[in-house]
Amino acid sequence: MKYQITTQQGNNYIVNDDSAWLWISLERELGYTMPQAAAKLQEGSLEVITWLLHKAALDSKQTELKTHKAWVENEFESFEVVEEDPKA
Repeated sequence: MKYQITTQQGNNYIVNDDSAWLWISLERELGYTMPQAAAKLQEGSLEVITWLLHKAALDSKQTELKTHKAWVENEFESFEVVEEDPKA
């Protein structure tokens, strides 16, 4: 999926969660398999949602904040889904 992120500073950018490495990293760091993480996303887990968005922002060089916590506290404001994944 593609997500539009709005920052506390008023900037907007789009990231996506298509990277296999993103999902491997999520499993390593949060301990959820892809189906478990997808279920958490559907349930609205802010931990999983913001973790994915932060890592996607790092991968696309949209942020320089290296930690999830720093990104959520100092940069992240909101997000919206702008494109559903046709594979889902």
